[in-house]
Amino acid sequence: MEEPVVEKVCAIREQVAQRVGANPYRTWFGGSTHFQLTGDRLDVTVANAFIGNWITSRFMNDLVAATRDVVGGDPSVAICVAADSSAGARDAPEGPASPAPMMRAHPPPTAEVILRRELEDFVVGPSNELAFSVANAVARAPGEAFKHLVIHGGSGLGKTHLLQGLCNALTRRHPSLHWCYLSGEEFTNEFIYAVKANRLDAFRKRFRQVDLLVIDDIHFLANKKGTQDEFQHTFDAIDASGKAVVLSSDTHPRSISSLSEKLLDRMIAAMIVRIDPPDYHTRREILRRRARSMLVTLPDDVLDFVARHVTRNVRELEGTLYKLAAIASLMKEPLGLDLARRAVEDYVSAMRPTDAPAIERMVAAHFGVTRDALHSRSRDRNVTTARSIAMYLIRKHTRLSLPEIGRLLGNKQHSTVLMAVRRIDELLNRDGAVAWKTPAGPRSVPGRELLEELEQRLALGPDAH
Repeated sequence: MEEPVVEKVCAIREQVAQRVGANPYRTWFGGSTHFQLTGDRLDVTVANAFIGNWITSRFMNDLVAATRDVVGGDPSVAICVAADSSAGARDAPEGPASPAPMMRAHPPPTAEVILRRELEDFVVGPSNELAFSVANAVARAPGEAFKHLVIHGGSGLGKTHLLQGLCNALTRRHPSLHWCYLSGEEFTNEFIYAVKANRLDAFRKRFRQVDLLVIDDIHFLANKKGTQDEFQHTFDAIDASGKAVVLSSDTHPRSISSLSEKLLDRMIAAMIVRIDPPDYHTRREILRRRARSMLVTLPDDVLDFVARHVTRNVRELEGTLYKLAAIASLMKEPLGLDLARRAVEDYVSAMRPTDAPAIERMVAAHFGVTRDALHSRSRDRNVTTARSIAMYLIRKHTRLSLPEIGRLLGNKQHSTVLMAVRRIDELLNRDGAVAWKTPAGPRSVPGRELLEELEQRLALGPDAH
């Protein structure tokens, strides 16, 4: 590289190190990760797909910002896997001749994503078997078996893997068909860009003439009326042409706040499938396969230990595995139980017993009321519904007594709490529904489904609220 380019690369590295921190930088951008700058494009070449996945999911914004600070304008950043992904740090050349691109960041509307995940790599278990089968069926015959599909579940459970795997499978099975995959945020950003740039015709042509439209994290459209209306028309156009739409969301469509009635009806009419947290055997198999792909040897007792202690989602399992491999490499230690205990400390400490204020905050936010309203004597329907559910969940997930719960929620009588808990129990026993009002109109969700959704958010922690 020419000397000015070398200086710019060094400056970008320094910026990245400042943004991500010294230890993460050393682990993920150390000797085996190489930068190459060509004009305003930065290629980051990594040793294997797993390092690339980690950098893409956690540090892409930092890479783009650091490159922009050094070269100006709107740079692009590509994460690439070295042609020989088994090569070690000392063997990997600076800027390999033919790296395989994984993920590329551009300014809208030219964002381009090369999907990495495959259905064949998806670990199937009781928690995700139906979702996997339905995604496979769409890849075999899009628009026939399941014309419209919504996959929902907590963060880090494999929804993105299924959606990207579906697209890649469709390419192999039906190379003449065209699909478009993007996130709800990307759809929103590109719509805004199209409006500002007076390019709505091109925007609509791009999305409405595909055989399969796949949008990840559709819940990002909550509270965005203009984008919802545009997506509604896109959905209608694709449906009218007999094509397929596949969506994913962190919650059931009924639980997405401020969703227009028409769009909600569209989504409810689709095939809706939930993914739950994986069981022990599925978690163990995920770890075993990921470790093998990383060329990392995990003894059986370490596999068992991590699978039993990291339980919330697949993302945490993979994070623990990366941490194990990084610690072993940095400290030159074998991957034993002592190391595994240190690797899971963050996840074990995060699994604190649920506290009552956290439940209050989550339930109040879900029903669009305030904590002060929960503590008041208001008889507003939304408030009384939220208050009863909060009392039920606090009773179930904490050690507080009925009088203590009553005092917490505005000095209510313990008999009031008892009646609220019994009301929710009765509703669940008869498979009743919970109804409330939102800015977009009335909502009604089966009680059992609603409580399972809220409890899953509690298990996932504050980021899921």
